[in-house]
Amino acid sequence: MNREIEWFCFHAVSEELLSRDACISIADAMQEAEIEPELLTFAQVAVDNDLCENVERLEALLEMSTQEARLPTFPPFSVFEDDDDGAAAPEEPAPPAVEEPTPPPVEEPQEEEYEAAEASVPVVEDPGIDYAESDDWAQGWPDLSQAEQMEPEQARELMNAFLMKGREAGCSDIHVSSGAMPFVRRNQNVYLLTDQAVITPESSEKLNLSLLNDFQRDIYEKTHDLDYSYAISGNDRYRTNTMLQRLGVAGSYRVIDQQPRTLQELGFLKPEVIEKLTTYHQGLILITGPAGCGKSTTLGALVDLINRSRRDHIITVEDPIEITHPPKGCNITQREIGAHTKSFGNALRAALREDPDIIVIGELRDLETIEMAIRSSETGHLVIGTLHTGSASSTMDRVLDVFPPNQQAQIRAMAAESLKGVVCQQLLPNADNTGVCLAVEVMLGTLAVGNLIREGDTYQLPSVIQTGRNIGMTLMEQSYFDLYMSDVRSYEQTEPLVQNEELLHQMHTREAQKAAEEASKGKKKRRWF
Repeated sequence: MNREIEWFCFHAVSEELLSRDACISIADAMQEAEIEPELLTFAQVAVDNDLCENVERLEALLEMSTQEARLPTFPPFSVFEDDDDGAAAPEEPAPPAVEEPTPPPVEEPQEEEYEAAEASVPVVEDPGIDYAESDDWAQGWPDLSQAEQMEPEQARELMNAFLMKGREAGCSDIHVSSGAMPFVRRNQNVYLLTDQAVITPESSEKLNLSLLNDFQRDIYEKTHDLDYSYAISGNDRYRTNTMLQRLGVAGSYRVIDQQPRTLQELGFLKPEVIEKLTTYHQGLILITGPAGCGKSTTLGALVDLINRSRRDHIITVEDPIEITHPPKGCNITQREIGAHTKSFGNALRAALREDPDIIVIGELRDLETIEMAIRSSETGHLVIGTLHTGSASSTMDRVLDVFPPNQQAQIRAMAAESLKGVVCQQLLPNADNTGVCLAVEVMLGTLAVGNLIREGDTYQLPSVIQTGRNIGMTLMEQSYFDLYMSDVRSYEQTEPLVQNEELLHQMHTREAQKAAEEASKGKKKRRWF
C-alpha cells in the first residue's frame, strides 16, 4: 500500500474505527482485482462493506492522512507489516499522478526522492497545512524532543524559548501537541515545523504542564482543560489552552500583542468612525467576527483609546486577561474568569456596584451575560463586548434570539435604544500572501437601524447599512471591494466573495483597463526593440 493508505490505516486502527484484519482484507481484495491502491478507493470499500460505523470520522482521516503522507515520515507501525498472506504493497508502484510524482514504495524509503516529490507541490495549493522547512522563519526553533530528559524547570525554559521564537517568527498561534509535530499558524495558514520530531506523550505533558502554577495544575487535574494567560515577562504574554486529548496533553498558545495597536495600525480604512463610538457615555458597542479574526486585538485598541482620551473608570471582565492596560487617563480594573471571579454573570452583577463608567466584556456567551450587558448599557454605562457572528444582521439575531419569546419585545426595545454600533471583522490573506488584511462591516445605531431592531425586521439591516455609507456604515461585501480597489487584495481573491452586480461590473471594468494598459506597454516595448 502507498503512504496515504499506510497513514490512514494507522489512524483508523488506533482509533478502533477499523480492525487490522479489515484493512488487510481490503488490501487483498484490491490487489486481487488489480485496482490501483488509492486512498479514496480504499476508504470507499470500507464504507460500502459496513466495516466502519463512524463515517464522519473516517472522512476526517482522509484529509489528515493525505497531509501526513507528504512528509518524509512513516506511521509508528504498519498494519500490513506482519501479514503473511501477501497483503503488503503491490510489486509495481502506482503510476504517477498528473499533478505530482508518486512517492516510492513503503519498503524502500529514499529521502531525496521524498523531498523532491514534496517540493513539487505548491504550498498555495494546500487547503489547510503548509510545510515550512524551506522558509527562513521556520529555521532555528528550539528542539522540543529534548524535553523528555529534562527537569520541569528546564522544560519551562525550553517552552519559553519556543514561544519567544514563535513571536519573533510572526506566528499568531503555536501548538505543542502529543503525537504530532509542533505546528504554528502564520498569516492565517497552518505550518508544520518539519525539522522537529513528533512529540511524545511524556515530552508533551512535561512541556505544557511546566508552565502551570499549583492553583492552575489543580484545576487542570480536575477538569483536564484549562484556559489561562501565560506571561514570560511583563509584555511577553500568551493566551493559552491546555487540554487532555486522545494521544496525551496538548497546548495551544495565542501570541498576544506586546502593546495595544491603534485602529490605523489594525487596518481600519475609516478609523474615525470607530473612534467616535468610544466618545459615548452610555450604550452598547459590539465587536464581532469568527474565531481568530482579531476581535480581542480591536477590543484592546478601543480600551487603549479610551484610556488615553478620557478620565473614567474602566472595568474589564476577560477569560483570560490578554493585553494588560496600565492606567493612563483612566483607572482600569481588569478581572479574569476563574482567577478573580466565578463567571461573567457574577462579575457583571458586581460591576454595577463598583462605580464603572465603561464595562468591557471579553465574550457575550450566554443569556445571562447578554441580558446584563444590555441592562448595564441602559443604566448609564458604556458597554463593549464581543460575539462570534459573521455580520451585523446576524449579530442582532444572535443577541435577540437567546431570550425567551415572552421577553423578545422588551429586549428588542432595549437593544434598539442602547445600541451604538456593531463592528464585524474578518482577517484575509493579502494579495501576495505575505500577510493579512482587515475586512470590516460597520453598522451604526441610527434611528432607522433602531426602528428595524424594535420591529424585528433585522433582515432589512443590510439595505440600511448600504444607504448609510455617507455616515461611515459599510457592508462586508463593500469592504472586500475597497480592499481590491486599494490593491491590497487581488481580483482572484475578491471576485468569489462579491455578489453585488454593480461592484462586479466595476471590478471587471478595472481588470479590462489593466489588461489594456499592459497590452499597450507591450506594443511600445516591441516597437522600441
